[in-house]
Amino acid sequence: MRKDYNLAKRQYVIGGFIVIIAIIYVIRLFNLQVMEAKYKDSADSNAFLRKAVYPSRGIIYDRDGRLVVYNQPAYDVMIIPRDIREFDTIDFCNAVNITPGDLVRRMTDMRDKRRNPGWSPYSPQKLLSHLSSEEYGRLQEKLYRFPGFYIQKRILREYNYNCASNVLGNIREVAPADMEKDPYYMRGDYMGDIGVEHTYERFLRGVKGTEVLMRDALGRIQGRYEDGALDREAIAGKNIKLSLDIELQQYAESLMVNKKGAVVAIEPSTGEVLCLVTAPTYDPTLLVGRERGNNYNKLMQDLDKPLLNRAIQATYPPGSTFKPTQGLIYLQEGIITPSTPFPCYHGFILGRLKVGCHGHGSPLPLKPALQTSCNAYFCWGLRAMIDKKSKYGSVANAFEIWKNHMVAQGYGYKLGIDLPGEYRGFIPNVEYYNKRYGDGHWSATTVISIAIGQGEILATPLQIANLSATIANRGHY
Repeated sequence: MRKDYNLAKRQYVIGGFIVIIAIIYVIRLFNLQVMEAKYKDSADSNAFLRKAVYPSRGIIYDRDGRLVVYNQPAYDVMIIPRDIREFDTIDFCNAVNITPGDLVRRMTDMRDKRRNPGWSPYSPQKLLSHLSSEEYGRLQEKLYRFPGFYIQKRILREYNYNCASNVLGNIREVAPADMEKDPYYMRGDYMGDIGVEHTYERFLRGVKGTEVLMRDALGRIQGRYEDGALDREAIAGKNIKLSLDIELQQYAESLMVNKKGAVVAIEPSTGEVLCLVTAPTYDPTLLVGRERGNNYNKLMQDLDKPLLNRAIQATYPPGSTFKPTQGLIYLQEGIITPSTPFPCYHGFILGRLKVGCHGHGSPLPLKPALQTSCNAYFCWGLRAMIDKKSKYGSVANAFEIWKNHMVAQGYGYKLGIDLPGEYRGFIPNVEYYNKRYGDGHWSATTVISIAIGQGEILATPLQIANLSATIANRGHY
């Protein structure tokens, strides 16, 4: 009997096809059940509702234990899009005090993945935030009429004192960029925005919990899954205590009404900031609740710039407050002694160059020069230092030493206060003047105004206050 080799080959080919098809089915099933999250989400959402449990945000006290910022309950309307059935939109809009057009716009924005990267029809999405007590009561009574809707309890900030807005900061809804940076956040969450609320966000926010609820075949909540075995309790945020004296802050702000500027008070022995005022300022409650966005836009457009924290973000020529730094540098470098006199005939006069001054005795040494705020004294001192090639070799070398002394006294760089947005001010260096005047084409008289805190010198009010604290603390800050 002859064996049919063609038949045998066909058996192998058919068997191979069957194996390949089986492998394809296995891979596809694996992808559907394990790799494809949307199918898992769909299956889970049919049986469970996972609700976030938001922790209480940390409370803020002043240095003496006075309660400054605390929490009040707030309510957001959440939806699970796939669970929504036909409902009376007019009835719903009347309950929460919005228009049908606003409802449609919110639903459309929610589905826009550019605005809402966390969009999924199976996961909770925020529809409306910050219900008033009346709106919450009306909606709660008729919530059963709106399948797929539920109310999420959150917190808003409450303030005991109408002051320190730029120091305390506020909380705002997270943006897509925030969610990309930190997976802790999801759409509708809140986070600290500016001030200590921003700096200490990770301490204040706490840890979210989870509540797992069971659904029946019609999607109705039947209670906690396994009696709450999979639930996770929220962990409250940590309370913080500021160095701020809130009553001193209030008083300082009252002195700055209808003015522009800043007030800073520092405890020299510790470096603690006792008050930090910027004027004009704003009521912190403006950035709480449903009108936050509108109020924020108005503050942004205000020409007086109330959102600018002038104490750490505005820079000014320090003027005569700068003179103690010059006296200290001249003493440190041996340019003068406390008794070294310089003349002042109503100002610093050298050829055609004149820096004016007011009437007082002349010549005079360091202490009377500080007492009378003599411009000429510190101009002569700068010239004696910067142009002293016998000691420093060149103007550039002398100026670099002068600049380093200024940095050591807290100018030209950030001091490192624990508030976002601090500016560094400006202390020019050799490269700056070489670029401006040409290498070797400038001297002390070219830049003489920096000796009295004018010219290119810029400092924040915090840096100026820090100098006083440094002197009061015998040279340490």
